[in-house]
Amino acid sequence: MNEEDLRRILKGAYGDRQLDPEVSARMLDRLRGVGDRGHRRLISVLAGAVVFAAVASPLGLVIWLGHDKGAPSRHPAAQVSAAPSATPSSGKPSSPPSTPPVSSTIMAPAPLIVTHDPSQQLVASSPMRYIARNYQGQVVGTLTIDQAAAEAAGVLFSPDGSKFLIGGGIVFDVYGHQLADLNSAPDASALSQPMWGDDSEHICGIASDGTGTGSLLEFSLSGAARTVAELGPLTGSQAGWSVLACSPDADRAIVSQSGSQSEFLVIRLSSGQVVATYPGPASENGAGAASHDGSLVGIDGPSGITILNTVTGEQVANVVRWGNQADGPVIASALAFSWDGSRLLVQSDIAQGGPSWIVAWATNTDLVNDQTSSVGLGEVAPLTSGATMFIQATYSPYGAYLLETNGTLQPLPAADGDAAAPS
Repeated sequence: MNEEDLRRILKGAYGDRQLDPEVSARMLDRLRGVGDRGHRRLISVLAGAVVFAAVASPLGLVIWLGHDKGAPSRHPAAQVSAAPSATPSSGKPSSPPSTPPVSSTIMAPAPLIVTHDPSQQLVASSPMRYIARNYQGQVVGTLTIDQAAAEAAGVLFSPDGSKFLIGGGIVFDVYGHQLADLNSAPDASALSQPMWGDDSEHICGIASDGTGTGSLLEFSLSGAARTVAELGPLTGSQAGWSVLACSPDADRAIVSQSGSQSEFLVIRLSSGQVVATYPGPASENGAGAASHDGSLVGIDGPSGITILNTVTGEQVANVVRWGNQADGPVIASALAFSWDGSRLLVQSDIAQGGPSWIVAWATNTDLVNDQTSSVGLGEVAPLTSGATMFIQATYSPYGAYLLETNGTLQPLPAADGDAAAPS
């Protein structure tokens, strides 16, 4: 990826917000260091927040950060030290914040939608600011995270918005309390590309020793980590692994092996058994996307996105969307599913800020098309039930919406006194 592409991604992640030159230079340096992990990882690092699940993490609940009209906004038994005074809670914990890099005014119980404040003008010393909303779309508080800590390895929120992983190993709740330090685990390197479990209590990742083999790991906030399955040896050139789904609830994980001989592995989390293997995307395409429970996978290809049911092995749909760039048409890639799997966020050419869509794939219907709609798909996050998705524009006037189950767009009050989103 060249310098021009990196600058396009930086522009895509922050929209019309002005960046201090020092901040901009530092982020470009970080992009160069993680460019081989894929565009979606780059966007998560830039924004300091992939809430998908990711999209519900996915970017777990994942939020893909990008500009309006463009890039969306993704063990051998080991002891993990947890902060003794902090326990996960549906309300605000009573113990005081454990460390200064995080502060919060949030008091509402989870589930929550937490997104980067689109109006923030970043300078070198400013903390990253996030806006929390309840599932009715009402603003319920703010969260600030020290910029250096947020940039260390990105910020990944849990699917229900109650917690986040920061710096590749520290877990906080959104009320400002440290819950666990996973850096003490021997295989904490697996958290360099983590995926929250859909229960918001576990984190999956992959550790590799550089010899062509690796391990799928599951980290628990209660103080243990375990090896789920051994992976490899790798086949093909320039191959590696990534976790697309981690579902303790469904006892399933989806692991993507990229490269010239790519494939998807469907793994039973409880036993590590590989229950199915499917061909993956072509090497020039992205890793694809999976539903939170791993029952569906969107496989990127040169002629469209194939929707695969990983339980039955049936190809249930093909989604084809094209974006027109200066150098010609570009096929769209899968970014994230809604929680019930019925909707798919897709985008054409993230690096150049191509168009994006939310598609009801079973009927091949565009629910939102940011080429023809006034609604820009800047950040998109699924709620942890049904088909509803939250949309945040990253260009002024920073409109926010709920894409309801019935397909209607509900305008929401904007944060920080901005006008409500246009109807």
